[in-house]
Amino acid sequence: MRVLIHIGFIIFILIDFGVCFSQSKEELREKIEQKEEEISTANRLLDETQASKKSSLNQLYLLQRKIELRNELIEHLNNQIGNLDGRIQQNQRSIKQLEDEIQNLKDNYAKIIYTAFKHKKGFGKLMFILSSESFNQAYKRIKYLNQLAKYRRNQAQKIQVKTEKLEYKITELENLREEKENTLNQRTAEKYRLQSEKSRIQNQVSSLKQRERQLRQDIAQSKKVVSRLEKEIQKIIAEERKKTDVWKNLSARQKELTQNFEKNKGSLPWPVTDGVITRKFGENSHPVLKNIKLINNGVDISTSQNSQVKSIWTGLARRVVSIPGANITVIVRHGTYLSVYSNLTDVNIKPGDVIQKGQVIGQVYHDQSQSENILHLEIYKENQKLNPEEWLR
Repeated sequence: MRVLIHIGFIIFILIDFGVCFSQSKEELREKIEQKEEEISTANRLLDETQASKKSSLNQLYLLQRKIELRNELIEHLNNQIGNLDGRIQQNQRSIKQLEDEIQNLKDNYAKIIYTAFKHKKGFGKLMFILSSESFNQAYKRIKYLNQLAKYRRNQAQKIQVKTEKLEYKITELENLREEKENTLNQRTAEKYRLQSEKSRIQNQVSSLKQRERQLRQDIAQSKKVVSRLEKEIQKIIAEERKKTDVWKNLSARQKELTQNFEKNKGSLPWPVTDGVITRKFGENSHPVLKNIKLINNGVDISTSQNSQVKSIWTGLARRVVSIPGANITVIVRHGTYLSVYSNLTDVNIKPGDVIQKGQVIGQVYHDQSQSENILHLEIYKENQKLNPEEWLR
C-alpha cells in the first residue's frame, strides 16, 4: 500500500511539474510575441519619420526604444531556452524511467511464459486439474490458472500502454529539441539586428551633435512648456479647493470615480490605438548632449499620423487650453485624479463636458517638418505626479 501511495505521489509531482512548465512556456511565448509586436510598431513609426531627411531626436528616441525592446526580447528568448532545457531534461528522465519499466515488465512477462511452458511440457491444463487429490484442490488450481492468464493479459496490456507512452515521449522530445533549435536561431538573428541598430544609433547621434545649438534651444522651449502645463494643473487644484461647497454635491460621484480609477491601475486603456513610449517618466539623460538631464512629468508616446486620442477613463473635462509648443492640451478630472493630454489638434470637447472612457477627445498633432506624431500624457493625483506607464494596460 505504501509503495502504491509513493508511486502515486511521484506521478502527481511529475504531472504538476509538466503543468508548471507548460504555463511558463505560454507566458514566455506571450511576452515574446508582445515584444515582437512593439518592435514592429517602432519599425513602422521609424519608417514614417524617414519621410523627413532631417535627423530628429524622436528618431533617436525610437531607435533607443527599439534597442530596449530588442534586449528585452533576447532576455525572454534566453528564458525560453532555459525553460526548454528543463523540459528536455525532464522528458529524458521520463523516457529512461519508461524504458526501465518496460524492460522490467518484459522480464517478468518472459518468466511467466517460461514457467507456463515448463508446466506444459509435463502435462497440460486439463491434466493439471484432473491430477488434483480433491475437489477443493482442483477448484484452487482452476482459480490459479485463471488468475495466471489474467495476470499475463494485464502484463501484456501494461507493456503496450507503456510502449505507446514511450513513443509519445520520444516524439515530444524531438519536438522540444526542434523548438529549442528554432529559438536559438531566433536569438542569434535578434543579436545581429541589435548590433545593426546600435551602429545606426551612433550615426544618428553623430548627425545630431552637429546641431547642438538648436538642441539647446529646444530644451529651453521644452522647459517653458512643462512650466506652463504645471501652472494649469495648479490652477485647477486651487480653483476646486475654493469651490468646496459646490463639489460637496458631487462628492459621492467623485469618490466612485477615484476608487474605480485606482482599482484599474495597470489596466487603463492606452490613449492611442498603437504607439511606443519613447520618453519615459522622470529624469532622463539627454541622448546627445552630455551631462544634460531632462525632467518628464509624464510619458511621450510616438504614434501614427492622424491617430485619435481617447480618454483613459470616465471623467469631467476641466481645461482645453492652447500652449505654445504643446499645441492644444486637454485636462480631464477623474475624482481626485487628473489625466493630461498634450500636443493635440482637432479637439472636439469643451470644459465641463462629461467624458466617457475611450471617448475621442482630439487628434495627435502631426509635425510635418519632422514627420512625427507625439502624444504627451501625464497623470496626477491632485498635485502629485504619477508615472503613466504604471497605470496603462
